[in-house]
Order: sequence, then structure tokens, then C-alpha cells
Amino acid sequence: MCQEKKKKKKYDYECLMLAVFLLLIPTLWGDETEASVLVADTTMSRMVELNADAPFCALYTDRGVIQKMVLGADPKKVRQMSSNLVADLEETCKASRDKGKNQPAGGGLIYPGTKWCGPGTLAKSYDELGHHAAEDACCREHDHCPITISPKECIHGICNNSPFTRSHCDCDAKFRRCLQNLNSEVANTLGALFFNVIQVTCFKERRPCSQWQSCLLVWMNSTRYEYINSPRDYYTYKMFFYKMLQTMREILKQKQLSSWHMSFD
Repeated sequence: MCQEKKKKKKYDYECLMLAVFLLLIPTLWGDETEASVLVADTTMSRMVELNADAPFCALYTDRGVIQKMVLGADPKKVRQMSSNLVADLEETCKASRDKGKNQPAGGGLIYPGTKWCGPGTLAKSYDELGHHAAEDACCREHDHCPITISPKECIHGICNNSPFTRSHCDCDAKFRRCLQNLNSEVANTLGALFFNVIQVTCFKERRPCSQWQSCLLVWMNSTRYEYINSPRDYYTYKMFFYKMLQTMREILKQKQLSSWHMSFD
């Protein structure tokens, strides 16, 4: 009898672990087309959703809604930041919404505390940086990429039909490394927004080149330049265990409810 109980417990445990794994699959390998970054404070009571298209942001204060959205999102597109940084984002978001939804294509937000991180620049000179100076310097260098294709421009066999300026892939790769080396809350949020959400396409030369002609240019798939957080950034792992814990709690809760109902049958 005891042996049968042990087998049943082992079977229940294995089923529980399998259920957790199956439920976590859509969480760990989420929908790659999800076009937003979720930026929540440490208490999960305030959150800003940053979008690639207008409206470029949305604000949330319902903790239940925030937790549900965070649990259902790709961890690469979720950031947890200090309250003051989230408050800065909220102010920028409110100012953007006051301008209305009819913003021109290619518009968007300049990240708070920066002059160069976003469409265009707020700087009056090259030397002017926001108070997030290190992150802003990464954006400034990327904005001054020597090889770009402007909207509606065609060069060397390819045309840029988007509202965004396209940069050479070497510039995008350098920008990504710059942010990863900083490994700050702001840098990782900018990286997630630029590479994992907006997914701006870059271009590079098609090899080999003819000795009589210059190299043709080709567009590169943006997923090759996905922003992966630095190994020192523990947030992705924190989100993994947080989601696993929440899922296991729900499973155990349902299991207890089922046992409770069965005891009355």
C-alpha cells in the first residue's frame, strides 16, 4: 500500500513538472512579433508599455493587469526599473500623448534623460548629451553612422521604403555592443526597444564583390541582431523563476481545489 502511494506521489510530481514546462513554453519562447517593451517598477504597481508605432506608449497602474501582461510577455521584452526611471518614462509618455496620435510616420519618443536616443535629436550641438550621458553617447555615435540610407533613397541596388533611416549593419552591431557593455537599466531598455521591438533593418555588402563594380548592398534580417542582455544582467533569469513560481502556484491551487471538490463527492 505504501509503495503504491509513493508511486502515485512520484507520478503526480512528474505530471506537475511536465505541466509547468508546457505552460512555460509560450512564455519562454513568446510571440516574436510582439511589438512592445514593458517597463515596470520594482513593485509591479506602475508600468509603461513602449510601442514601435503610434500610440508609442501606454500607462498601467492596475497591479493585476501588469502582472498578467508581464507573465505573458517574452522576457527579452520586459524590463524592471527603479521607480524614478519609470516616473521619467511616464512623464515622457504623457507629453507624447498630449501631442495626439496623428504623429508622422517615423516619429516616436526621445528616451527621457537623453538627447539622441530616439527619432531625431533634441541636442543643439554634437557635444550636448542628456543626464544619461553614457547611453546617450552610444545613441549619438549610432546617429552619426557614416553609411546610411535615408527614407525613400536608393543606393547600390536597394531602396529604403520605410520612414526610418537605415544604417550599415556594422553601425548597428557597434551600437548593440556599446549598450551591452554599459549594462545599465537604461541601456538594456534601449537595446530591447531598438533591436527586439522596432527591429530596424540594417544593410551590408553582398560578397564577393566584382573587381570592376562596387559591392551590391543587401538588407539583413533584423533577428540576427537581436539584443541579448549581458550575462551580468540577472533580470531575464529573475523573470524566468518568477514566472515558474507563479505557474506552479496556479497549478497547486487548482490541484487543491480539485481535491477539495472530490472530498465532497
